[in-house]
Amino acid sequence: MDKNKLVWSSINAVVARYQMIDKNDQNIPDIEKQTIARRTLTSLRTFFYENELLSNFEKDTNGKLIDRNYYRDDFTKDGMELLKRKVSSWLDSKGAQKNPPDMTTLKKTLSEIRSSNKTS
Repeated sequence: MDKNKLVWSSINAVVARYQMIDKNDQNIPDIEKQTIARRTLTSLRTFFYENELLSNFEKDTNGKLIDRNYYRDDFTKDGMELLKRKVSSWLDSKGAQKNPPDMTTLKKTLSEIRSSNKTS
């Protein structure tokens, strides 16, 4: 049994799912939703990188995180805990949709996780 399961698909793969139907019943990109999704997911990955919640990450020659799939083994213990506790609800929140996304909830939860780890 493979425990290193897919956690995050690449941003491009997720963004491509945002489609709408035009007047000719053809699927076309929903540019507005794609823009919001790309901004939100990029901010989330950057947050994880900057807070050392990724144990395995790759950057391009410009120093930007490479858009790729992330698996269980790519996350630290704190990163997985934050994913379990808060990321899903944050993605559904109004704060995540802002420009730039409001990371306050994630910061607070991460602080709680790290504080509880110190006292354990």
